[in-house]
Amino acid sequence: MINDLKRQIVIQAEKTKIFRKIYCALKRSKSADFPEQVKSRQSTDIFDLPKLSAPLPYYPQFYFDDCNYYGILFQLLQYSKIDITDSNLPLHEIYLEHGIVIGNLVRADSVNLAKKTLTYSDYRAQFILEKTGKLPMLIGPYIHYAEGILDQEALSKIKKSLGRVLLVFPSHSIGAVAAEYDKHQFCLEIEKRKAGYDTVLVCMYWKDAQNGDHDYYQKMGYKLTTAGHRDDLYFLNRLKSIISLADMVISNSTGTHIGYSLFLNKPNFLFKQDVTLVSKSKSGDNLLRNHYQTEVKNTKNKDNQQLYDTFNVFEEKITPEQYELVRYIWGFDYVRTPDELKSILLN
Repeated sequence: MINDLKRQIVIQAEKTKIFRKIYCALKRSKSADFPEQVKSRQSTDIFDLPKLSAPLPYYPQFYFDDCNYYGILFQLLQYSKIDITDSNLPLHEIYLEHGIVIGNLVRADSVNLAKKTLTYSDYRAQFILEKTGKLPMLIGPYIHYAEGILDQEALSKIKKSLGRVLLVFPSHSIGAVAAEYDKHQFCLEIEKRKAGYDTVLVCMYWKDAQNGDHDYYQKMGYKLTTAGHRDDLYFLNRLKSIISLADMVISNSTGTHIGYSLFLNKPNFLFKQDVTLVSKSKSGDNLLRNHYQTEVKNTKNKDNQQLYDTFNVFEEKITPEQYELVRYIWGFDYVRTPDELKSILLN
């Protein structure tokens, strides 16, 4: 009963700006070395998996965690030249979808708490409107708003050493939920496709690198990289440089990387494989419960199948059908100029 009372108090309190501001400030005060750690990683070799995937302290600049993930809102402010202290910025009242969601799953609680919601496209807007009655602001693929972490000279030097690159994005874990699949089967597919490429480059998700899932790929002789920890402010910058090194992209599940790599003009191939999501905690149980709601599962499966059918041929070109589908889901038509984005964020 006491816990229920506490929960109700928090639910009411978090509706206020002052609660959100104090909460974030208190959490940041316990992680004073976060800026220094992130700055250090900014210049770290993109192939230094242990350092880039190592834990980072919780340092919320924004109340909604999704805004802190992958440095997305931080990069949007950089791009639009908005100072985080700007009094016109509804700092703790912005919610954004931190990655593409296939199907009609919506964080309705966050959308309803937020003053404004950002997402990619009309594809996502229809579900948000249906679930909350609110229209989000559309800004297209977030990777557009981040500069590559490598300058052109550094990128060219690494590209020359790697040669032709087959970039691999394995299915990755989600917070307290692990993604389990047959790595041997996936690597057999990679081996079948790697002819004509000088380097197989596997981009590991930080959580899976921490769990040791990279070992199998390392033993296969593949080169490893990572875009960094989820809370790294320069995750998107690093990811942009990694994708820029690719000549072809292969993955064993749908994900945000598909839209980002096509946006950067990199062809994709989807290898359909059974991937099981396994909960590792109570929060994982809740996450899976939402993911496996009948309505959510049905829309997700239908739209995922369309992606698998569209990207089921290994060919180093982007077909009109592939481009049109990804343009719609990831909102290529909604890329904003700095001034347009500034207006969206401040008004």
